[in-house]
Amino acid sequence: MYNPSVFRSASDVSVITINWNGREHLERLLPSLRALEPGELIVVDNGSTDGSPEFVRRRHPDAVLIRNPDNLGFAHPCNRAAEQARRPVLAFINNDMRAHPDWLQAALPHLDDSTPCVASRILDWEGQRIDYNGSSLQYLGYALQRDVGKLAQEVSHEDRVLFPCGGAMLVAREVFLGLGGFDADYFAIYEDVDLGWRLWSAGYQVAFEPDSRVFHRGHASFRKRPSEKVRYLMHRNALLTALKNYEEPRFRKLLPLALVMAIKRAVIFSGVDKEGFYPWKETRHGLELGDPQVRDRVLDALNQLAAVDDVWETLPAILQKRRQIEQRRRRGDGEIMALFKDPLRPIVDDSRYLEQEEAWLERFDLNGLLGRPESGWQVRREIELRESLRHLERELHARLWLAGRAQVNPPARRGPRWREGLRMLRRGQWLAAWRQFVETVNRGI
Repeated sequence: MYNPSVFRSASDVSVITINWNGREHLERLLPSLRALEPGELIVVDNGSTDGSPEFVRRRHPDAVLIRNPDNLGFAHPCNRAAEQARRPVLAFINNDMRAHPDWLQAALPHLDDSTPCVASRILDWEGQRIDYNGSSLQYLGYALQRDVGKLAQEVSHEDRVLFPCGGAMLVAREVFLGLGGFDADYFAIYEDVDLGWRLWSAGYQVAFEPDSRVFHRGHASFRKRPSEKVRYLMHRNALLTALKNYEEPRFRKLLPLALVMAIKRAVIFSGVDKEGFYPWKETRHGLELGDPQVRDRVLDALNQLAAVDDVWETLPAILQKRRQIEQRRRRGDGEIMALFKDPLRPIVDDSRYLEQEEAWLERFDLNGLLGRPESGWQVRREIELRESLRHLERELHARLWLAGRAQVNPPARRGPRWREGLRMLRRGQWLAAWRQFVETVNRGI
């Protein structure tokens, strides 16, 4: 039974890490975990080909090794390990981390009947700068880890957060499994956001303990994956999170808005010029030149459309998950959204998108439901100003380039060219006169 009053020792904890071709990371992580003397150490290997399973068996024979034939992501392997775990507390940690000696002991006292989950502070490898110091959420499901890159001694923190980072967190096993664990359909990315939101909806809380520290090498696993896969998962899982977890009044208004704004983002990222005779001219030209920024924008546009398509195909399953969440609900959106911190944070730095977003928020009467601040107009004006500055910067570079050319190849000093052109016309040299006129205009430009 779930009895948090007895969670006072690392022996109550099953530590779980998921590995995919990360033997060099396990060589640093596992000794730091062994030093904590947890009740159980579980390594789930996702079909590694770098000798990781053999390394675990040889160097850490007391660890429980679960082998998957393929890379099943993060969510599903965590759930499988949680089901096999024998201790009442689960501690998840990424394989590219190492644990501080106080990681578990600093977090355990926070666990009680109302708070079955504790988020740890994540620092860079040197322990100087922040990688996770709390969480925030944009209303369409896009999450942020707060204070990333800031010096640890210069930041404050909240006692309660909306969601932990799945890379370093503790959670009561009974509560975790009772809520269904991580949503395995996420594969990876934002499964921790979804879990945190569901915990709060069910009446629980998520604590944050800054002295429960781990040290991170920095998304080493994702660097092995194509960036378009990561971006696709981010867009799809953000949409999943929003559609699953809002209460019914907000859900009914946010569903069409979320789909419309995803399509709008895809159109903007594609670079289409709807007013031009050749609407794809700039995009096609950039792709022909191999411009990586144009390529990435086009891929992100396709990711947005693929995310919408996937969500639409699985909408019946999403609605079923919504019903389960609503059945467990003990806390409403009004209280939970205070933990979002910045629900109207711009996710696209484009004034056209923000204008469209503002119009739709008004049309669906969502300003009040989202607690829209007065700063929304100011944010849009700031983005418009940045766009104007970028345009002026491009104009300045062009003018400087022309001035440089003029200095290298100054125009020849000649008499008034209009008189020479007039003489050409009198002699019937129409084509020569036209060419001289064009040359004069170009020199003026």
